[in-house]
Amino acid sequence: MTLRVGMYAHHQGLGHLQRCRAIATALAGSGEPVEVTILSSRPEADVVLPLDVEEGRDDYPEYSAGGTLHWAPLNVPGLRDRMAAIAGWVAENRPDVFFVDVSVEVCLLVRLLGVPVVTVAMPGRRTDAPHQLAYAQASALIAGWPGEVPVPEDLVAHADRLHTVGGISRFDTPEYRASATVEVPEFSGDGARHAVVLQGQGGTAWTEDFWASVEQACPGWRFTVLGGSHRVENPLPYLAQADLVISAAGQNSVADIALANTPAIFIPQDRAFDEQQATGTALESLSLATVLQEPPAPEAWPSLLDRALSAGADWTRWQLPGAADRAAGVLRDTARQYSRAGIGGQA
Repeated sequence: MTLRVGMYAHHQGLGHLQRCRAIATALAGSGEPVEVTILSSRPEADVVLPLDVEEGRDDYPEYSAGGTLHWAPLNVPGLRDRMAAIAGWVAENRPDVFFVDVSVEVCLLVRLLGVPVVTVAMPGRRTDAPHQLAYAQASALIAGWPGEVPVPEDLVAHADRLHTVGGISRFDTPEYRASATVEVPEFSGDGARHAVVLQGQGGTAWTEDFWASVEQACPGWRFTVLGGSHRVENPLPYLAQADLVISAAGQNSVADIALANTPAIFIPQDRAFDEQQATGTALESLSLATVLQEPPAPEAWPSLLDRALSAGADWTRWQLPGAADRAAGVLRDTARQYSRAGIGGQA
């Protein structure tokens, strides 16, 4: 019997879609028949959904539905069409399980349609009523950090359904791992140490001019900024061959650096619910990296780079290898638990 899996990926940045793709790849590689469909407003999705906002509009009445939801404004055609499209897909395809990364409203919609929901437990202070409602109704929660990290306060009530699978990287495949040794032209032949600045598509407050100033203050170092005007499809060779990586503390960036096993400095960016600050705290608690609250002035960087480089890197504690497979296992087990005819209870 074929396992049918629906996935929803939030459209902010690329991280949510990339995590869905990584888990979908793991499901497909399990050797058992599976059909996975990713729904998102991102153009790269399998099913592209309408946006739930209107261009040029900034007045959205009752958007929180009395504080019970995060985003359900009144009289927004795109929102109505978006939710109808998800419900229509569920009705037509009858998934065995639905993975949500992330949306309180999509969690509730799919659960109300009678489909078991697995959602992502996000880092940060998520004690608000909407998050707690989404967590409470989920059949399982997947956390992209290792089990060594203490259970956050907002997840204590849901710990019996919490699965800490480790960091999930879309590059954790044999093909991508092999690419880590592909020559990086920017690193060739100059005898300098190389720092890679990784800017996720969720955005940072950094500028390329700032990093140019830092490079000028650090004799013997060369800086390569990935993001902004310099984007690459596969950053793994850069991360693996760099002497040091400087990055925001988004979950995907952390996982990709862990896969490369490179020393790192993390500077958490402002995000809702202090998401990146929480990830930075977890990294510090495991002594995995240097974490700064703000980038220091250029003249402070030479000694900072030397200290971070001397600390080295041992990313095994982030439990990255096989994390996507473990997440896929949670989806498969959840489908099996609630299927009346065994896993993939449809012909």
